[in-house]
Amino acid sequence: MLNRIFTGIALASFFLILLLFSNGFIIGTLFSIIAIYGYYEWLTICKASKHNVYFFLLLIILFMVLLLTYHTHSLVLVFAYFSIFIWLMMLLDLLLNLNIYKKLLSLNSSIVGLVFIVMTWFLFISLGSTSNTEIFLHNYLLFSYSELSGLNKYYLFLISIVSLTDMSGYFVGKTIGKNSLCPSISPKKTVEGFIGSLIIPLVIFFILFNFVFSTPILISDIIFMLLCCIFCTIGDLSVSVYKRFHDVKDSGSILPGHGGILDRLDSYLPTISILHIWLFL
Repeated sequence: MLNRIFTGIALASFFLILLLFSNGFIIGTLFSIIAIYGYYEWLTICKASKHNVYFFLLLIILFMVLLLTYHTHSLVLVFAYFSIFIWLMMLLDLLLNLNIYKKLLSLNSSIVGLVFIVMTWFLFISLGSTSNTEIFLHNYLLFSYSELSGLNKYYLFLISIVSLTDMSGYFVGKTIGKNSLCPSISPKKTVEGFIGSLIIPLVIFFILFNFVFSTPILISDIIFMLLCCIFCTIGDLSVSVYKRFHDVKDSGSILPGHGGILDRLDSYLPTISILHIWLFL
């Protein structure tokens, strides 16, 4: 547990400093590297051959370059809505035990991971670009910002709500969790932990916005924050299903107490699209 806490604090501090004192190009480049490495872990989990690993890593880089070069406002909207659709289907699949996700993984796990990672990466670097403002030609989204004064608050919020959801669920589950949420997918997740992961972030943000930032929270804001918290768990469970499907416990060991990069990215996979729809559409 101590390793998990120390690693979490170190990661939070690193990204806080990065968002406050860095620029869009550095952050965009760093997240691109993280996304590529996360996909590498995905390919490692499904035991892709060395040839396929090289092929798919080149493919994801090619997609990134093409999306940066030929992006439009409409394309960002398509990605946001398509991502929402995918994750709503994932939710139904988990609730109704339809096994559609597992069938797709059995067909081609590498392609499934490519879709997840590319969608998340593109929406991350496009944050703010789903608003009804003009996107200038050759504006490379996050990469084009020399300062993040207008955007860093959104990235900070995204990281904060995902981190709070994860920590709340973990500590509440560890402390009072007794009833398993989904034993066949993730035996350590509990109903109590899941409820804690919804209530605690909502309470903290309600207090912060109303009494610290003097910005009243609307009912719609509460609903969207609740959706973000719920889909953090859906993203987590989806990667857990993938790891269990390939009989792997962690995506890697690069982050002590957490596992691999993919184990930290899982909650962001669906949450970023909800943030786009909530704040900018």
